[in-house]
Amino acid sequence: MSTEVTTGLDPQAAAHLAAAADAPGVAELTVPEARAAGLGYLGLQRPMPTDVDVEHRFVPGPTADLPIRVIRPHGASRGGPVVVVLHGSGWVIANLDVVEEPARVLAVDSGVTVVTVNYQKAPEHPFPVPLDDSVAAIRWVQDHAAELDVDAGRLALVGDSAGGNLVAAASAELAAAGRPVAAQALLYPALDHRAGSESYRTFARGTGLDDVDMAWFWRHYLGDRDPGTDPRVSPILAEDVSGLPPTFVATAGHDVLRDEGEAYAARLAEAGVPVEARRYEGMIHGFWWMDAVLDVARTLQLDLATFLRARLAG
Repeated sequence: MSTEVTTGLDPQAAAHLAAAADAPGVAELTVPEARAAGLGYLGLQRPMPTDVDVEHRFVPGPTADLPIRVIRPHGASRGGPVVVVLHGSGWVIANLDVVEEPARVLAVDSGVTVVTVNYQKAPEHPFPVPLDDSVAAIRWVQDHAAELDVDAGRLALVGDSAGGNLVAAASAELAAAGRPVAAQALLYPALDHRAGSESYRTFARGTGLDDVDMAWFWRHYLGDRDPGTDPRVSPILAEDVSGLPPTFVATAGHDVLRDEGEAYAARLAEAGVPVEARRYEGMIHGFWWMDAVLDVARTLQLDLATFLRARLAG
């Protein structure tokens, strides 16, 4: 790695990258190979909290029934807040098993019910299917709050990477439809398909998510579609962001997506949206899922829970 890339890199992140140096990047893999490789995140996570109840359900989506998991921490108040998690992985790779540990941790740390959603994946189901699935699942939680014994008025969204893209786009769509959520959290989100920021050039190679990997993900998500300036694809291109809910934006200091996340946070703040933006210096993309090898992942988990508790208080 170049000196520019390694300067300031967290020692634990550097050790993780060194251990994975011989592994092929996503852009070198087929979709099935990438999905199999994505399961490697399970080996980077702490043992899952067991003081939760987990219910497996299906909810109707526009074109298919969607698996969800309802994770309720022991002692959570009935009729309390609820958080819907849309997981990352480039709209292509992961599933509910990979996000189970961070979702359980989030439920325990924040003391609220967490619902994870397995939206359909590209390239079999390209844009707008993952977004439409996500919006449908969130609306289902809003409409079935009494059945779930949660408060629809205190519903927040959390998404990492591609999931952050889906959260930002879904939150805007719901706000426009008069069904706003109470808060949103975007963890190192992908918000601009143009991929032209300075962080794309600085961290193009060697920090775990290369620029060619992101191009691979965008290509599978969009297929032959030219997204132009569609804010459902690139939420940072929305003309007006003033109606969005209070937002937590976490970026990793060594990540191609760093600058677009921070630029989006600045746009929200300029529009009068309450924003808490934090850059986790020395961190790499995906670190929310890596709490067994990166101590700063735990810092992010606690910061996220603190934000949600404050925004979802009764």
